[in-house]
Amino acid sequence: MSSFYSSRHERTDIKCRVEYILDLVSNESFEGMIGDISESGFSLFTDQQLEVGQEITIKTDLYLPSQSGVVQWVKPDEEGGYIAGLQF
Repeated sequence: MSSFYSSRHERTDIKCRVEYILDLVSNESFEGMIGDISESGFSLFTDQQLEVGQEITIKTDLYLPSQSGVVQWVKPDEEGGYIAGLQF
């Protein structure tokens, strides 16, 4: 697993549903769940297979250091979806 996941910042479990946008032109949103978060990034559980290097925009009332993140890694989860590690 990448060094991002073993983050240099302390991670906090939050389990918070969010909407996110992959393409700002189409503004099509998808649902996911933030599993944990730190000062440098978060994990996102989603049904969409994201690509490493892809930037997404988060739509939430939750305070985040940034409303966008860059995918650092992606792996399948146990329920047929994906877990992605994103960096702010």
